[in-house]
Amino acid sequence: MLQTTLIDKEISINDKGCFDKYFETSHVLASEMSFTNLFMWKDHYKIRFGIINDFLCIMSVRDISNPFCFFPVGDYNRREELKKTIETLKEYFTSEGWKLVFSRVTKQQLKIFDDIKIEYNATEDRNNADYVYTVKSLSTLAGKKLDGKRNHINKFKKLYTYEYEEISPSNIKDCKNIVEKWYRQRVQSSDETLLHEKIANLGLLENYGILGLKGGLIRVYGEAQAFTVGEQLNQNTVVIHLEKANAEIRGIYTIINQMFINNQWLHMEYVNREQDLGVEGLRKAKLSYNPDHLIYKYTIEVC
Repeated sequence: MLQTTLIDKEISINDKGCFDKYFETSHVLASEMSFTNLFMWKDHYKIRFGIINDFLCIMSVRDISNPFCFFPVGDYNRREELKKTIETLKEYFTSEGWKLVFSRVTKQQLKIFDDIKIEYNATEDRNNADYVYTVKSLSTLAGKKLDGKRNHINKFKKLYTYEYEEISPSNIKDCKNIVEKWYRQRVQSSDETLLHEKIANLGLLENYGILGLKGGLIRVYGEAQAFTVGEQLNQNTVVIHLEKANAEIRGIYTIINQMFINNQWLHMEYVNREQDLGVEGLRKAKLSYNPDHLIYKYTIEVC
């Protein structure tokens, strides 16, 4: 008999093993679909989860926006069970007075809706499309389109004495200080998401070891000025969860990006640097690295 009980449970660090087990059964592409990302943002998005028919079902139930689900995670060869899982989710959402909406759905997942004959309306969500680059491109910054990036690094190397080191328990505090400084520089902004981002970043750093992450830090004249954190998303892709630096030091973002790839991820094929959220400056910056492709996502309303 199929399990059709929705467990409306909050995420804790102890759930990592459960999430990892399900993520390993499917070749996830979207940057959101990792335990680290969901754990970081669990309070901001009010993430809840349950297991239905051996599919991991993850929801966001924020008060200020409509609740939504991520696409269930599990063995997609079990199409009949997946269809029943979506039907159970619809019953649950209806009982709460909500429409069943799936967010951050990839093209590959969209096709599954068609295969299992679920009726839906789809809207492209360009602001949440992930930017994916080849490891080779970010490692070498070769080619005319990336001339400017190489120039930034060359100028940085001429102007500053610096050193790169892996993130470890001995320098986590330095990373936290960079986050705090980043926040103080922007705290007068009316954008409340800055505080949520700070909390998410510090939560990641507090649990860095347990989450099994990799990271790199750059010191300039001995002082920590930039750091970045990522992990393997799927068999051939690393996802970058976090990158913070002193923007007053020209070229430091470019060099931390390149050095992290060269020191930790040369065995991978792709780098997912997440979305631009519709922020014009961020979109321009991500496009300037000449992405190999974008992972387009959709918002799905089940009929």
